[in-house]
Amino acid sequence: MKIRYLAALPLTLASLTSQAEFANTSYSYFGAGAEVVNYQETIDDYAGMKVKSNFSATNISQRSGGYTAIDDKFGFFIRTASTLIAEEDTEDWKASGFDGHIQNDTAAMNFQMLDISGAYHLGNGGYWLLGLHYQKVSFSRFDWRSTDQTEAFADSIEDYIRNTPELYDPIVQGINNGTFTDAAGNVITTEDEYFAATRFDPEDTMDVVFEDASSFSLTAGFEYDSYFKDQSVGLRYLLGGHVGINLYENVLNSGNNRALTRNFGGGVDVRLTAGVGYQFRPEVGAMLVAETNASWRDGIRERLGSSQTIELPDNEFYSMAMNATVYWNF
Repeated sequence: MKIRYLAALPLTLASLTSQAEFANTSYSYFGAGAEVVNYQETIDDYAGMKVKSNFSATNISQRSGGYTAIDDKFGFFIRTASTLIAEEDTEDWKASGFDGHIQNDTAAMNFQMLDISGAYHLGNGGYWLLGLHYQKVSFSRFDWRSTDQTEAFADSIEDYIRNTPELYDPIVQGINNGTFTDAAGNVITTEDEYFAATRFDPEDTMDVVFEDASSFSLTAGFEYDSYFKDQSVGLRYLLGGHVGINLYENVLNSGNNRALTRNFGGGVDVRLTAGVGYQFRPEVGAMLVAETNASWRDGIRERLGSSQTIELPDNEFYSMAMNATVYWNF
């Protein structure tokens, strides 16, 4: 599994920490910088082919939040992240059996996150975390474009439908009953007219697509922050990670014109954090912080009737941010 190597992280970090003077002190922070977002969708069976999209862009982002001490051992974190400016870039689509891309579009993606975590301190700079993770990934797709592989891909889709009775027979029945009409409103009377009207053609058939995917996860993890061991002037280090299990997911895609929801399962979240900086005074410090947020989501499929099914594919999301961050405790 992709996150198996994280299992050793708490033990590794714990072994690096040693007992020293411990101070459970509250603080706030704000950071800004750049994040690289990467998003992939995978459809295992699209007209008998595996189709995969890939999008990557560099956005301007912020990270902010704080820590509140409760007593000598306990406290809690509130951490937020959000995209400030989203870059537009090309999204590529590939299909099994085809060289090159079958279509392209332009996309922009925003990422938002809120973590609320309770902390239990070991007294040496290390602490365990347990809490809730909320994230929202929003994107828009537009400017759909054909490639030199689009015609062949469209032919493959038509051949697959013609040779799959459970898809082909309802089409023939609908043509005989005068069920289908073309873009001009004319009744389709032949198979050739039907396939011409429904042929895969990104420029003519694809409109602007918007999607909002929100989810809540139960998370657990471990971090080490030298701030809790030594708040005097000098270097400050931060290292840690957590893993989350999906509790609830809600996805609204304009192509489906309705929201799909899922309770429990179907997703995993990971956050890894590393930082190094300087404590200028016990009350003020600064760090350069690298943070990776990743999520893996299984597809959601909902059958609306005997002949209508809506589906959102398996997807992977990564946000890798680098932020200049200021800390204060007054």
